[in-house]
Amino acid sequence: MSLLRRIFAPAPKAVVPARSVATSPAPANTLADTVPARVIQLAGELTRLAPDRAEVLLARLCDGMASGSNENALYQTAEALATAVYPKYKFSEYARLFLEDTDFLAYYERFMDPGNWHSLDRKYTLDQLLKLTLHLAGDVAECGAYKGASAFLMCRAHRGSGRLVHLFDSFEGLSDPGEFDGDYWTPRALEMPEQALRESLAGFDNYRVYQGWIPGRFPEVAGHAFAFVHIDVDLYRPTLDSLEFFYERTLPGA
Repeated sequence: MSLLRRIFAPAPKAVVPARSVATSPAPANTLADTVPARVIQLAGELTRLAPDRAEVLLARLCDGMASGSNENALYQTAEALATAVYPKYKFSEYARLFLEDTDFLAYYERFMDPGNWHSLDRKYTLDQLLKLTLHLAGDVAECGAYKGASAFLMCRAHRGSGRLVHLFDSFEGLSDPGEFDGDYWTPRALEMPEQALRESLAGFDNYRVYQGWIPGRFPEVAGHAFAFVHIDVDLYRPTLDSLEFFYERTLPGA
């Protein structure tokens, strides 16, 4: 428990001059006096679970929580703790630009559930890829619009360009999973009413919605050329149908 003693040691008190008065020395504080019993118990349990790493992990946590820690120290603390708990997860590069992009973060928080940052990097990548195709003359399509988080980025990127964003969705959730889809998805998962999509895109008039199961309504855009196509339908068959239809209709550089 030497590390706990160091972490939870009380800050030294300022020395105040006083008249010399004979007093009995105050009893020294013990660890149990300053650290809650549950904290001591958890430290002991951590030592049992990871005897070769417990002190390092506690030290990392202490360093990260210390007042004045710089961002690099905080990152190293988070990486060390996450690696210890979930070694399969690999931290990406330090100081990624989108973590400082306040406009993009505000967009993300608008559409995602509180605390859900799971698709932050994918949404940022999508936003950047859209910018690489703005010089092309074709339209944009999305297969699997859900409630419009990605469609918002597409409509925003092409606002005023004269190009349309074509949005395909059943609005009844997923179709029946097939033999290549595993057992994670179930029929009707991710069901979302069309109205939710339209509310997300309020203020835009450069999109069209095609309700129905993929690929049923694809023929309605057979005569269009496309600069960007986003496919997010989760299942094998509609993904393949989308690729087979749109690939030959994408422009060079799309």
